[in-house]
Amino acid sequence: MATGTGRPWWAPPPFPTPPSSFTADPPEEFLCPISGSLMADPVVVPPGQTFERACIQACAALAFSPPAVAADLAASASSSTPLVLVPNVALRTAILNWCDRLGLPHPAPLPPATAHDIVRRLMPPQSEDPSSKSQRSQGQAAASARVRRQSVDGFVQEPSSRQRGDALEEEIMAVLGAEGATPAEQASALASLRQATRENKEVRRQLCTPRLLAALRPMLLSADAGVQVNAAAAVVNLSLEPENKVRIVRSGAVSPLVDVLRGGHPEARDHAAGAVYSLAVEDENRAAIGVLGAIPPLLELFAGAAAGYRARREAGMALYHVSLSGMNRSKIARAPGAVRTLLAAAEARDRSSEADAAALRRLAVMVLANLAGCPDGRAALMDGGAVAAVVRLMLSGSAAPGSAEEEYCISTLYGMSRGSMRFRGLARAAGVEAALQSVAEGGGGVGRDMARRTLRAMRGEDDDAPVTATGLLGRQWDDGSVVSEGLVSIRRPPHRSNYAGPSGSNTTQF
Repeated sequence: MATGTGRPWWAPPPFPTPPSSFTADPPEEFLCPISGSLMADPVVVPPGQTFERACIQACAALAFSPPAVAADLAASASSSTPLVLVPNVALRTAILNWCDRLGLPHPAPLPPATAHDIVRRLMPPQSEDPSSKSQRSQGQAAASARVRRQSVDGFVQEPSSRQRGDALEEEIMAVLGAEGATPAEQASALASLRQATRENKEVRRQLCTPRLLAALRPMLLSADAGVQVNAAAAVVNLSLEPENKVRIVRSGAVSPLVDVLRGGHPEARDHAAGAVYSLAVEDENRAAIGVLGAIPPLLELFAGAAAGYRARREAGMALYHVSLSGMNRSKIARAPGAVRTLLAAAEARDRSSEADAAALRRLAVMVLANLAGCPDGRAALMDGGAVAAVVRLMLSGSAAPGSAEEEYCISTLYGMSRGSMRFRGLARAAGVEAALQSVAEGGGGVGRDMARRTLRAMRGEDDDAPVTATGLLGRQWDDGSVVSEGLVSIRRPPHRSNYAGPSGSNTTQF
C-alpha cells in the first residue's frame, strides 16, 4: 500500500533530513535501518542487529516490529523483561572516525519524539487488501535483505567473517568488561557469542583471543543461570577448532569448568562436560585436565541417574579421553567409587531406551580397558569385582560376539591378567574360560591372540611374548606390555556431527 509519496509503507522515510553539511554518502552500515539516518548511538539487539537507540526504543514502546527488525518487539513490550540494548562501540567509533576524516560534524542522537514519529510512519494501516499485503510481504523481504548488506565504495557486498568477528568481540567486551553491566546484559552478550561461534568456523578461530577467554572465566562462575549457561556453551563452541583447544586450557578455563561440573546450573553442567571432552581430545591437555580436578565430578556426572543421557555421554567421552593419559589412569583408579561407577554403567539395562544404555555401556568398558593398562588400574579393577562383571557382560549377551563391547571386554581381561597371580583365582571363579574359549578358537586377529594369552595366564602357563598381529603396530602399556592399535576395541570412538540441533569435530555445537 502506498503512502501518498510514491513510497511503500514499509520503506524507511527520508526523515529527518541530514544536515546540508553532509555532502558525502555514508556507508549503509552507518545508517539506522529504521530512520535511514546516520547513527549517533548505535545499539545491538538480539539476535545481533544494530539500530539507533531512540528508534529501537520507540519500536518497543509502540509494540511494533518493522520488517528490518528480527526481534519480536511486540512480545518484548508485553513482557516484564526489559529489552536488552548493547552499545555497538566498534560501529560508533567507525562512524565518528568517518565523520572526522571528511570534516563532518558528529551525528546527534534522535530526540525520542522524533523517533516515535518515524516509527509511527512505518506502522501499516489497520486493514489491507490481499494485493497490498502481497506487495508488503515482498517489500519486507527486500528491506530485510537490504539491512543485511553493507555498501563499500559503491559496491554491495556481505561483511567478511573477520569484520563480523572483530565487531562482535568489541560488542561483547563492551559489556563483559563493564563494571556496571547487569546479568541480563551479560547473558545477552554471551548469547550473541554463543550464536556466532555455533555457526561459523572462522569466527570461532578469530574470537578465541586471550582477552575474550579471560572475560569468559568469571562468567562461568556467575550465579545467574543465563550467564553461566551461555558462557559454558560458548566455550564448547570455541573448543571445536583444533587450534583453540590448547589455547583455552592455557587461558585457565578448566578450573571454572570443573567448578561448574561440581555445582553449576544443570544445563551449564552439561555444557561443561562437553567442553572438557572436547578439550581432552587434544593429547597435550589431558594431564592438565586431570591435575585440575576434573575426574571426580566427571565420574559423578557419568554415574548420575538423574542426569540426562547427553550429560552422561559427554562425561563418559571426557573420561575416556582423559584416561588415555597414564597419569590419569592412576587418578581414576584411586578415585573413590570409580570402578563401581564404571561397572554399574557397563551392566545397566534400560528397556525404555536400550540404545542410550548401550552407548553408555560401551563408554564404560572403553574406560575399563584403559584402566587395565596400568598397575593401579588393574588392582582397583580386581578389588571392585571387574573380572566377574566383565565375564557376565560377555556371557549375558550385553557384549555380543563380534561387537565393540566384546572386544573392549577382552582387552580389559587381558590387561588384568598381565603379571598377576591374583587374576588366576578370580578368573577361574568367574568362568573366564567359558567367556573366552570361542574367541580363542576363532579365525584370528589380535582379539584372538589376547583371548589365548589371557587363558594361558589363568592356567599359569608361562607366556612372556607380547601380543602381536601381522602388519599391526603395538602401543606400549604402562607396565611394558603391548596392546595393538589394530584391535578393533582400541579404535577411537566416532566423532559426532554438529549439534545444529546437538562440527565434523569431536563434540557438539551449542
